Amino acid sequence: MGEEKALCRLPESELDLMLTVWGRGGEASAPEIGEALGRPLTASALHSYLKRLEEKGFLSCRKEGKVNVYTALVTEEDYRGREGGAVLNKLYGGSLKTFAAALWDGGKLSRDEVSELQNYLEALIREGP
Repeated sequence: MGEEKALCRLPESELDLMLTVWGRGGEASAPEIGEALGRPLTASALHSYLKRLEEKGFLSCRKEGKVNVYTALVTEEDYRGREGGAVLNKLYGGSLKTFAAALWDGGKLSRDEVSELQNYLEALIREGP
């Protein structure tokens, strides 16, 4: 889903807008997006961000009366998958083990979370490719 140019990494301000659209089922009006952000943003700035997301192939826009309604062209799952892989490769040399070790050493993982991760990995092994 989405165009090739949609493979870019979004800056935090644009990602916040996409998270809002995804959180509303993949479609939202400009006023709904602005209200849901939880931080003040001028109408001009909001329009500018939304226009950039259109240009990058993340959103399409249609008019409903006087309101612009935006539809996600890239799913949250697709974006997370691409971003997760990019971060893993860039920061941890593609090693999930190094990533998990960094989380453990940094105190970001509890024993329960490690156990949950172990159970998940064992289930993946059982299911096979």
